[in-house]
Amino acid sequence: MAIKIRIPKSGSGEDGGKKVRGLPRDPVLRAALVAFLILAVSFTIVFSYFYIKYDRIIEKKFKTPVFANSAKIYALPRVVRDGQQIEAKDIAAELRRAGYSDKDGESNLGTFHLVKGGIDITPGSESYHAPEPARISVEDGQVSKITSRGNELSAYELEPQLVTALFDAEQRSKRQLVKYHDIPDVMVQATLAIEDRRFFEHSGINFMRTAEAVWEDVVRQRRAQGGSTITQQLARGFFLTPEKSI
Repeated sequence: MAIKIRIPKSGSGEDGGKKVRGLPRDPVLRAALVAFLILAVSFTIVFSYFYIKYDRIIEKKFKTPVFANSAKIYALPRVVRDGQQIEAKDIAAELRRAGYSDKDGESNLGTFHLVKGGIDITPGSESYHAPEPARISVEDGQVSKITSRGNELSAYELEPQLVTALFDAEQRSKRQLVKYHDIPDVMVQATLAIEDRRFFEHSGINFMRTAEAVWEDVVRQRRAQGGSTITQQLARGFFLTPEKSI
């Protein structure tokens, strides 16, 4: 008795039609898979767009001064007079203490250059004075001439040194920016114990704490809880308001 075995052609279904490899035969599952892929690609595109957009906003924000000074207090400026006993290097040291630099473009306050027989001074855009450059000529430890744009001067006022800066005119608060490694470890641990104990464990958002806050808010019917981490607090302080909302 002969037995015939029929081997279906590769790539054909039960009805003889071709099927697409990698996709399920069920049309419902196939449609669901295609819809999922479309949604995933769309989400990736939208997420990437907003990620890049807000990353640029944050980068631009941190390139500018974090705290704006509302008041600055300066020391009495030093005046160099014609005929005064002083060395050019002493003038340079005074300008360096005030924030000047001997390299062009390094300081917005101004620059100076020691030259043969004196010193060239060029105030910058953030100088306390009007941007009037000057050359102070020094011979044998004595000022022999002071010129500014071709005019001879009897005296030249150097850049005053900044004593302190206030960040809030009403509260007269003082702030100083420091780097992370300059903060004592006990201060770091104390801050994390109060504000964000899992700061080094999450990626900026504590989802567990957020879920607890949502549960408390729903049960108590008022916005009494918050799931904010230090990262979220920083974002709120820079881009939002203290108002509690959804």
